Amino acid sequence: MTAYHRPSESLFVDIRGLRYHVRSWGRPGAPKLFLVHGWMDVSASFQFFVDALKGDWHILAPDWRGYGLTQWSGADTYWFHDFIGDLDKLLAHFQSDAPVRLLGHSMGGSVSSMYAGVRPERIARLVNV
Repeated sequence: MTAYHRPSESLFVDIRGLRYHVRSWGRPGAPKLFLVHGWMDVSASFQFFVDALKGDWHILAPDWRGYGLTQWSGADTYWFHDFIGDLDKLLAHFQSDAPVRLLGHSMGGSVSSMYAGVRPERIARLVNV
């Protein structure tokens, strides 16, 4: 059996004064699925998950502030409320018109869960890994 490798595209967007890197897989018109990584990780680590995922999805995975290809911020701007604010603006940028499907891993799961607590109307589905 040959492994299938879905290619990704790098997108860059301005979020709260930072140049954010967002990895995108799939067809832009397909249903969106947002993936957020954990501490000391990057969006590219979702490649194995994306390759195994069935169905037609447009998957978007940011590198958090200071991770991967996303710009670093000041020394005292890496608190949970900073990540939650970034997530809110990222989701609004890519899907402002409907609640989102969100999967978070490790620290990304904590940020996603807290976000769902403060903005439940923005969440259609939440998976915490």
